[in-house]
Amino acid sequence: MREMAPLKLPIRFPSEIDKIYEEAQAFRRLPPGERVRMMFDLIASGMRMLETSPKRETARRLHEAQEAEWQRIQKELFARHVR
Repeated sequence: MREMAPLKLPIRFPSEIDKIYEEAQAFRRLPPGERVRMMFDLIASGMRMLETSPKRETARRLHEAQEAEWQRIQKELFARHVR
């Protein structure tokens, strides 16, 4: 079977790297308040996805385990360094 040469299209599609860079630059130009609002919107979207996920119970247990570990580390740190 003969290999086909790639087509040379008259249109140039931007690379993923270029798109990500442009989006990062646009984000950096935003005022701080708008950046924070966008991050909160992103977090809220993720929370909505978790709430409707079929694996939400697994995610909840993982979150609780991570939170318990974080609290244990904080208690240990304070017990060691606070007098």
